[in-house]
Amino acid sequence: GKAVVVKTAWREGTIEERLRHSLIKGIPDFAELDAEEARAKYGRPLSVIEGPLMDGMNTVGDLFGSGKMFLPQVIKSARVMKKAVAYLVPFMEEEKGLALLAS
Repeated sequence: GKAVVVKTAWREGTIEERLRHSLIKGIPDFAELDAEEARAKYGRPLSVIEGPLMDGMNTVGDLFGSGKMFLPQVIKSARVMKKAVAYLVPFMEEEKGLALLAS
C-alpha cells in the first residue's frame, strides 16, 4: 500500500507555536506531551496556563468573533485546553503542598 504522509511539520515549531496550533486546530493528541514540555520550560504550571495556553485560546476567541471559526471548532479547542490543564493540575496541587510545608 501507499505510505501515508502525516502532516506534522508543525510539530517542529517552538513549544508555544505547537500549543497554539493544537488549540486552534483542536488537536488533542499532543496536549499532555506539550503541556509537560512547556511546564519544564516555564517552571510553573500556572505560567503555562496563563501564558501559551491562554494565548492560544485568545486567538481561538478572536477567530470565532470574526467568523473565521465556528462553534464545533471552538468546542474542539476547549477540549484540548481542558486536557492540557487537567495534566497540569496535579503539579499545581503539588506546588501548593510544598508551599504549605515551607510556611
